[in-house]
Amino acid sequence: MNLYFGNLTAILSTILLLAMFVFIGYTLVKHKSIKNWGRRIASLALLGLIVCCFVAARDGYQFSVQASFDNAVTAGLFRLDSIQSAMCCLGGGIIALSCLFSIFIKNQKFRKTVFFVLSTTIIIKMLVIEISRIMMG
Repeated sequence: MNLYFGNLTAILSTILLLAMFVFIGYTLVKHKSIKNWGRRIASLALLGLIVCCFVAARDGYQFSVQASFDNAVTAGLFRLDSIQSAMCCLGGGIIALSCLFSIFIKNQKFRKTVFFVLSTTIIIKMLVIEISRIMMG
């Protein structure tokens, strides 16, 4: 439990993670009645970015970036060259491109698909990080 409620940043990141999963779940349940997917995409992307920032701060990722060019700094939980870092950067790229495409492509069916791509990518990113955190102790 200390992993998720050990300090203020951990508590906030846990609450935001849960809020994001509730938002995704609610959208899945109501997907047939949703007409405008652009707002859902924007909301999910913004919430995902906020969660990502809190999770990176919680895990000390800024120290990993500093440690990559300064050996005097101790890296955070995940090193810059770790598989977790690479997978999350790839996921972030997928999310950014999907959001960019949805700005220019106004088709609601396309945007609905983009929302589910974003949801899946965000869930995979969070599973990679949270499972890694649990396994690392």
